[in-house]
Amino acid sequence: MNSFRKNAYLMSLLLILGNMFLLTSCKQPENMPMPNNDKKTVIGFSMATFKEDRWLQDRDIFIAKAKQEGFEVIVKNANNDSKLQLEQVNDMITSGIDVLVIVPHDSVDAIACVSAAKKAGVPVVSYDRLVRNANVDVYVSFDNIKVGQVAAQSLVDAVPEGDYIILNGAENDNNSKMFNAGYMSVLNKHRGKINVVAETWVEDWKRELALDFVSGVLREKGDSIKGIIAGNDSLAWGAIDAISVARMTGKIKVVGHDADLAACQRILEGTQISTVYKPIKNLVDETLKSCKLLSEGENVPHSTTINDGTYDVPYLMIDVISVNKDNLDETVIKDGFHLKEDVYRDLRE
Repeated sequence: MNSFRKNAYLMSLLLILGNMFLLTSCKQPENMPMPNNDKKTVIGFSMATFKEDRWLQDRDIFIAKAKQEGFEVIVKNANNDSKLQLEQVNDMITSGIDVLVIVPHDSVDAIACVSAAKKAGVPVVSYDRLVRNANVDVYVSFDNIKVGQVAAQSLVDAVPEGDYIILNGAENDNNSKMFNAGYMSVLNKHRGKINVVAETWVEDWKRELALDFVSGVLREKGDSIKGIIAGNDSLAWGAIDAISVARMTGKIKVVGHDADLAACQRILEGTQISTVYKPIKNLVDETLKSCKLLSEGENVPHSTTINDGTYDVPYLMIDVISVNKDNLDETVIKDGFHLKEDVYRDLRE
């Protein structure tokens, strides 16, 4: 009997000690770091330039909306330098970004940026400008063919006959070629009545180069020029300055796109007849949705693709709106893209 009690006592003691060991071993040591379940997804936003007003809008809207959605954002400006852009992208990859969003300075040079990201397992969103032959995870942009179409149609409606100048954007920017395809799809319907007598591709979208080119054409062809299609509102500004220097203000109609503040003011003044509004808020929203999915290892749902020269890439296409003096208040101002007091400021002064 004593032996039985002794054995039972020993068994109970062993069970108690075993349970204590299990509880102790499962307890998190106080000096061991707890897993961080609140780690934010980090987006590296590689931008080609801040030279145009439009890209400053993109930056500010992107940062604000990303913070609202709980993302952390690192922004780098490559100052229209492909080598610098690659260095900055490599720095962001090393710092531990989860997704790369890139506005390529050069649609081909930026392949190196995409390759570096993919090698590190970082998904890539091509933002507004397409990186060619790189097979990015998704391309988020506007309907860039339509941008060209509505710009050209606006000019044709105002000037259905005569000689035109086309100021394309940078030739190393894929969007420039898409815009041009849009222009020509409209202008080709009016051959014989409308003639493109001068055309150029403006390096790095430099306004001063647009001014110089238009000035040269006006000296040569003078009063025959009736309209100018510009690849963005900055190039339109250069063209309008050239027209002013030639003392031909009011004689030549100019269209651009991006809905820059200065362009909206020029529309009210009458020196530019239209622009194209690209809702950047929508562009940013779609980009951030894509970033969330890609950071979670998911594919981005899409209904359209675009061929980047080698691969068919998912394309999230955002619609655009032609803007003139009649609908300016109901588009860019109503949408909060520009404040009414800013757009009308010079007129009030």
